[in-house]
Amino acid sequence: MNRRADRAIQTRTGRIARVRINHQALQHNLERVRVYAPGRKIMAVIKANAYGHGMLNCANSLLAADAFALATIGEALELRHAGFSRPLVVLQGFADAAELALMAQYRLQPVLHQQWQIELLCTANTDRLDVWLKIDTGMHRLGIPPQQAAQAWQQLKRSGVVADIRLMSHFANSDDVLNQNNNKQLELFIKVTSDMGAQCSMANSGAITALPDSHFDWVRPGIMLYGASPLQQSTAAELGLEAVMSLQSELIAVQRLRKGDAVGYGGTWVCPEDMPVGVVAAGYGDGYPRHAPQGTPVWINGRVCPLIGRVSMDSLCIDLRGLDAKPGDRVVLWGDELAVDQIATHAGTIAYELLCHAGNAARLC
Repeated sequence: MNRRADRAIQTRTGRIARVRINHQALQHNLERVRVYAPGRKIMAVIKANAYGHGMLNCANSLLAADAFALATIGEALELRHAGFSRPLVVLQGFADAAELALMAQYRLQPVLHQQWQIELLCTANTDRLDVWLKIDTGMHRLGIPPQQAAQAWQQLKRSGVVADIRLMSHFANSDDVLNQNNNKQLELFIKVTSDMGAQCSMANSGAITALPDSHFDWVRPGIMLYGASPLQQSTAAELGLEAVMSLQSELIAVQRLRKGDAVGYGGTWVCPEDMPVGVVAAGYGDGYPRHAPQGTPVWINGRVCPLIGRVSMDSLCIDLRGLDAKPGDRVVLWGDELAVDQIATHAGTIAYELLCHAGNAARLC
């Protein structure tokens, strides 16, 4: 077997569907955060493998941020072991004394959202560390109740094991600009924290773009960094954001089917006439949503074609009527040519889920 043929076989041994990450777009979106929130410090959220985009590579591209936010201590330690010296904020905080000791050792900043965490920290024999006190203003997921915030603040100040104490909260409805609960949460946060004289953070991606009064000292961009819209009322393009992830594959077959032929598992789509049907090498095994309905757009050769039939593990089918296409042609499931938000809307989900699943399932390029 000659070397060229061997190389060709090697390239086909993996899955054809692949995820491409545009790090220039990632940096562009970070600059958009600065446009929306000038003069504020930026805590770039790179949890969950940077929303499926590859945490370590994304951290390298986001070094202009002032800090990184992670969900777990494991994510933070991975960054430290890789040589990142940026401030690292662990949103779930610590679960026990052993994790607290690691946070002190590796200079991690825990988010304190439960009273028992405050008690454990205040009685610990540890180096002084910076912390974030999270106040529940209406999300009702994690956070100290507002009426207990002042007491928790004073307890931390007197503890002797805390250096800087910063304050944060989280919006429950920032994707909906018209939701009045946004203003209620913001007003409550200001009321509770106004006498504490601490740096504050409340604005996630939606609030960064639409609620400037919530910017305070730190903003925490997440989904907008990756080029998806954080708002129900606006597209990513309208917000000046660029797609970072592109899920791509190839057309592997063109089937010439007859009127009445059923396509895919369950025969849920039947050809209305003699027609070409394209088979794309991408499916739910690559992170594409299995529940994507008929008509979900798929880009090929400068055109958008509708998805037909059920999505399989390794393939999906598209209607090729009116389009000249052949095996090997590039197919984009989402990316520059087709917004991930559009696919999420068709599939009845959110861009976050699609990005995380595809980034963890498909081959990163």
